[in-house]
Amino acid sequence: MEKDPLSLETRRRIFQFISERPGTYAREIERELSMQFGLVQYHLGVLEDLKLLTSADDGFRKRYYVQQKVSRFDREMLSVLKLKTPRRIAIYLVQNGNSTFDGILSQFEFTKSALSFHLRKLLMTGIVKENRSSSRTTYEVTDVDEVVRVIITYRSTFLDNVVDSFIDTWLQI
Repeated sequence: MEKDPLSLETRRRIFQFISERPGTYAREIERELSMQFGLVQYHLGVLEDLKLLTSADDGFRKRYYVQQKVSRFDREMLSVLKLKTPRRIAIYLVQNGNSTFDGILSQFEFTKSALSFHLRKLLMTGIVKENRSSSRTTYEVTDVDEVVRVIITYRSTFLDNVVDSFIDTWLQI
């Protein structure tokens, strides 16, 4: 094996792309870098074997991160926040605090089952917590500062107007 694992241009381009866009997935790399999927998969495997990259499966896609650049905590949070719907729910909860299921549902054009599915993802990763009382259940972001930090830090990876608007508003506060 070569001395410098990034001496191959293809591998270096893939590594650089992931470095700039943590949480990206193989098909996105294939599309954005105009490479064959098999080639992308091969080099991702090599980079993971060499411990330069790590990956996390979000249940839909295997997402890649530079091993030494993105903490485990951030990877776990990004694995959910890279998904548009959970990200929008989290942003809504950051901005509005405790909200009931129906309160959240009224803000989006989701079915009840879709909202329930995405709330479960947010609850399982600890991004959102559930507060139960005898009369109602509410949802809130567990650690607002951490969620905001991750959204701001990885802003360029989301490519979402909702994120841009949220960050602009948040930074003015």
